Amino acid sequence: MQRSGTYRHPAARVVRIETHISIVYLAGRFAYKIIKPVAPGFADFTASETRRHCCEAQLRLNRPLARGLYLGVLPITRRGRTFTLESSGHGVEHAVKMRRFDESGLFSSLARSGALGPREVDRAAHRLATWHRHAPRVAPLARYGSAALLKAQIDSVIAALQADCAEPGLRETAAWCEQQLAQRAGAIDGRRANGLVRACHGDLHLDNVMRWRGDVSMFDCIDFDDALRWIDIANDAAFLVMDLRTRAGARLSNRLLNRWLEATGDYAALELMPLYVVYRALVRALVACLYSKRGSHPKAAAAAHDAACYIGIAMGETRRPPPVLLLCHGFSGSGKSVAGRALAELSGAVYLSSDVERKRLESTIAANARLDATHYTLEARHAVYDHLLQIAFRVLQAGYSVIVDATFLEHRHRSAFFSLGERLGARVRLLDFHAAPDVLAERIRIRQRTQHDASDADASTLSLQLATADALTSAETTQTFAFDTTRPVEDFDEATFWESVLDLMSSSAVEPASDICRIRCKSGSSHYAAERDCPLPRSASGERPLRCRDDAH
Repeated sequence: MQRSGTYRHPAARVVRIETHISIVYLAGRFAYKIIKPVAPGFADFTASETRRHCCEAQLRLNRPLARGLYLGVLPITRRGRTFTLESSGHGVEHAVKMRRFDESGLFSSLARSGALGPREVDRAAHRLATWHRHAPRVAPLARYGSAALLKAQIDSVIAALQADCAEPGLRETAAWCEQQLAQRAGAIDGRRANGLVRACHGDLHLDNVMRWRGDVSMFDCIDFDDALRWIDIANDAAFLVMDLRTRAGARLSNRLLNRWLEATGDYAALELMPLYVVYRALVRALVACLYSKRGSHPKAAAAAHDAACYIGIAMGETRRPPPVLLLCHGFSGSGKSVAGRALAELSGAVYLSSDVERKRLESTIAANARLDATHYTLEARHAVYDHLLQIAFRVLQAGYSVIVDATFLEHRHRSAFFSLGERLGARVRLLDFHAAPDVLAERIRIRQRTQHDASDADASTLSLQLATADALTSAETTQTFAFDTTRPVEDFDEATFWESVLDLMSSSAVEPASDICRIRCKSGSSHYAAERDCPLPRSASGERPLRCRDDAH
């Protein structure tokens, strides 16, 4: 394979790349991947028929997320004392033929050079969310994605790490995983029952994601074990969230998570996201340990350091500060959406947009479509705040801080969210964004011309808001951070702009919670069935308490 004459196309100098389970030959405009006859522990490739099936699976499974990259499977046949690549026939080995790509476009390479940016991350989030929404849902075996199988998978990784790794935090992390698996078993199986275990990629670290032909491509998915590919979509997304945090920094990781949540609407995934992030970090730590044992491999020298970094990420995920509820307050055009998104990136909070969620409530409305006046009636407005309140409750219960981007110009809406924070023991603060009325109006005009925003607000909307907004009460003012948004928009990306808010969010202080009944409804839902048992306040409209979504419970 290292001889240029083996190939039926110009090959020039053939480059050989070896991983722990495969060998890749870069020949001219193409690459040829051969699976090694090895049994690394998580799979057994020693049988030639197994390797052939894996090659065929690579071609079939990777094409949806890596369009144009995978070209075919070629047999390697023996001719006398030589071997040749053929287009057909019975081979002694098989190779996956791929288009050769510029490795500088890999997310791992971009991260090392500091060139990985928001545009690539947004495209990755959109591509992944689109795949997750439409991925096959009928698993070959019912146990795939189950709590029992996940526990066995995590236990296996931890056992292998404990046998080869002396990191002091590993025992503590293992105990945390055991506790989480016990507490979240119902949620894990509940998501599986609801169809959220799907045919995923399964191995979304930065070496398997790249900038490709003006878009983002994800390749080299799990092809040798259906149990590692048929997983909760949150488990799949968590891999990329985790590896971005480790290798590209928290801001891009936070951005990807928020973009994926916004695209899927799967905020319930946050209950399991910390567990999945820890699991994925431990998986990469184990891979690094495998490399560290091979002293001759180019990656061996840095492998021990990489393992420690991944275990550090896992430990950090188990020690999240108490969540904070932040409410963006301001008129349309005040800059609260741009500022709120920037703060979410810096802080790791989950960002909720009233404009996005309003359109999500209308399942037939496209995300970029404009809504008419019927969607902005008093009743419709209360419904949006009720919806945001329920999502905020779920996010806070999962241990994540949340930024709710809505105008919050009515006292009743602000009061409902403050009551939620009080009942859950979460600190609540208003982020008051303000600018002069003429500045607000000009921003709205510009936004309408560009049409790149989910907001439907126009000049008449702003006029109505200015005339009818409820002033902040004295009690609310004491819980408010005020921001002048006439400053350059670049200031929002600086931690110094948010210093007081970030200090609050990193604090370990917890406000006292009201006494509430913790009896869950029969489905295991985190929404409580009866008003006397419900930790939520009355809804933002004041009409009724929030109830379990399943009326049967």
